[in-house]
Amino acid sequence: MKNFTIQKDNNENVEVRNIYCIGRNYSEHAEELGNAQPTEPFFFQKSIPSLNTTQEICIPQHRRIEYEVEIVLLVGKDGVGTSLEDSLSFIDGYAIGIDLTDREYQNQLKSKKLPWLLSKSFSGSAVVSNFSSKPINDDFWLNLNSTRKQQGNFEQMTFSYAEQIYFLSNKIPLMKGDLIFTGTPKGIGSLQTKDKIEIGFGNKTVKTITVSSAK
Repeated sequence: MKNFTIQKDNNENVEVRNIYCIGRNYSEHAEELGNAQPTEPFFFQKSIPSLNTTQEICIPQHRRIEYEVEIVLLVGKDGVGTSLEDSLSFIDGYAIGIDLTDREYQNQLKSKKLPWLLSKSFSGSAVVSNFSSKPINDDFWLNLNSTRKQQGNFEQMTFSYAEQIYFLSNKIPLMKGDLIFTGTPKGIGSLQTKDKIEIGFGNKTVKTITVSSAK
């Protein structure tokens, strides 16, 4: 069975246990999709086979896949946050990732008031770079074919890292190796085969990805 691991900047490999994603955590992104701003954090999950540490995105045929660039947190210990300050002690790494979404399918599921799982969890739909121990304080971004499409900063989040971890861990205790996608800024869009994606923060590119069609 394939092991699903991420790599830290000290070359340590960590097995991923769960992939959590917060929804609508940037107000302008919520607006661009016509959604109301949440009054408390809410989360959905991606399956472990969604994890993608490669340099390639394979788009499922006949499906419109959209990109959402995000800061991703690595959880470094098991447990429940006892306070906002304590919740920050769970963070063991930071990366840039892309939450890939089958938007049309997601909208169909939402219209029927059904869970989003299948629109978020196709193979390779949770893209992540290597993880660093240093916080990402500069603007993070996504370029599509050399054009800047998304740019944001953690300070623009509706719910901070601490608020996300505290809320989530008190609903579902966290495990070492969990990943938390912390929300995407405005500017999402669809992908086509042969597209080239770059993600990074500040002046640093952390991952370059090519888009192909799944066979």
